[in-house]
Amino acid sequence: MNRKTYLTSFLAILTACSMLLAFSSCKNRDTVITDVESLADSIWTFSMSHPDGFTLDIRTMTEPTEGIAVSYAETQGSYSREQLPKVIVHALSHDGYVGGWLDTEDSLYYFDSSRLIPEDSLEAAIRFGRENEQYAVYIISTGTTVEIDEQPDDACFLENQPEGQFVRGH
Repeated sequence: MNRKTYLTSFLAILTACSMLLAFSSCKNRDTVITDVESLADSIWTFSMSHPDGFTLDIRTMTEPTEGIAVSYAETQGSYSREQLPKVIVHALSHDGYVGGWLDTEDSLYYFDSSRLIPEDSLEAAIRFGRENEQYAVYIISTGTTVEIDEQPDDACFLENQPEGQFVRGH
């Protein structure tokens, strides 16, 4: 086999492999979309039985028992079943957690892709919350909402503390 024939054969095989890979990627993309839709149905149903809110590891469909849940800015404003796939895709490509909560001011149930930060890292959680334009973070083990306000980077107001008392994250 001469060099020209060898290169032609190699390019033909390479082209065939590329086409096969592209074809299989399309098939996998359809499967992922279907899986995201199924996952959205499951999370939507789960939210109906958790009206006060939840944090869910969507890779295992389990609720974590500890950590500080902080939502990503990219999925803010998602409050319907139709918007849930966007939240799921983001969660699957980041930390794998979805949170849901009822906003009593507008009576809408919101869904967010969330990050779980260790509970001994409140400062990091507040920093991440500020970077993602969040109003609060949520300590799962205690059920405590920590509001992020205009205090210094290492201070925050605890929801259940007397007015004006601040807790510093260490």
